Amino acid sequence: MSLDGLRVYAVVPARNEEAYLEATLSSLVRQSLRLSGIIIVDDGSTDGTARVAARYGSVVRLPGHDESYVGRPELAVVFNEGLRRVPDDCDYVLVLGADHVLPPDYLERLISRMIVDDVRVASGYIAGEPYHPEMPRGSGRVYDFKLLKGIGFFPVNWGWESYVLFKFMQMGYAVRCYRDICAGEARRTGRSGRRMYYYGKAMRALGYDFKYAVARALFNRSLSMLRGYLSGDIRVYDDVASFVREWQRRMFWRRVRDVLGL
Repeated sequence: MSLDGLRVYAVVPARNEEAYLEATLSSLVRQSLRLSGIIIVDDGSTDGTARVAARYGSVVRLPGHDESYVGRPELAVVFNEGLRRVPDDCDYVLVLGADHVLPPDYLERLISRMIVDDVRVASGYIAGEPYHPEMPRGSGRVYDFKLLKGIGFFPVNWGWESYVLFKFMQMGYAVRCYRDICAGEARRTGRSGRRMYYYGKAMRALGYDFKYAVARALFNRSLSMLRGYLSGDIRVYDDVASFVREWQRRMFWRRVRDVLGL
């Protein structure tokens, strides 16, 4: 399949990632499907992140801050600062962590499959990580840019990354994680009590059923996750909450059928 003429951009947020960023951006330059541009969002770094980034693309510099935004709604603001600088004629946009090195054929293979399967957001798979065919991993996702822009990019709320997936599915579009497409190597996401607490808040915002949230907290052996789910001052996504609960019911019965061999 010819991908000639496609305009594909990458947005890479980075905060004090001087040690990892060079390898990540170098892997983007080596893609067999040539990128139209790379936008690096320097989220208040105090090391040489901006200096490394300037060698590879356009750099957006944000003010410094003390607390990490990982897992928090504020990180959506960082991503959106980069996405707003992607030209309107872009076809697909890759969102990539600053510590994620992609294989050279990643974009070519992934976007080719997306076009054939009529998928609007997708990622490959990193061996050893949790897998669900309708849950593309966060770093390494490729989005239909016009569709992403049409919903206003990422909402500034808990669970903003998952919200986009459910919103696309609710709108009738397919999303995929392709297990047979290698997504390269990335630093593992931590599972600290704070991170699990944030996951719980995200589940509540997305409208997860209470029984599902309890089961997930038990599976992860995390009281922090349940505490996050039960915490107050969380804005629920009213537009997708009922869809999310129905999706969970479908997934539950699908797994039951798989276990029973039906």
